[in-house]
Amino acid sequence: MLRKWYFPAATQGVGNVTARWTCALALLCLGAALLGGCSETMPFAQLPDITKLPEKVLSKDEQQGKVNEMIEKGQRHQTEAAKEIERAETRTPSP
Repeated sequence: MLRKWYFPAATQGVGNVTARWTCALALLCLGAALLGGCSETMPFAQLPDITKLPEKVLSKDEQQGKVNEMIEKGQRHQTEAAKEIERAETRTPSP
């Protein structure tokens, strides 16, 4: 109180700054609350169902076998795609 009486210029506007920061903090909290409420309705917020996970972990040999299967499947897919492209090119006459 004494400061305001002796140094009015030093304390001028302090109430306005405090009010602005309080308002900004309130808006930030409101926004966070709204986003927090929406996050539960979003489909990506759901955790995977534990009952659908495999019950055992693959050994190193089983992992390597699965990797090899996926590599073979990818190569087979590329070969089939190339054959299909060739068939499509032979069916359509060139201009």
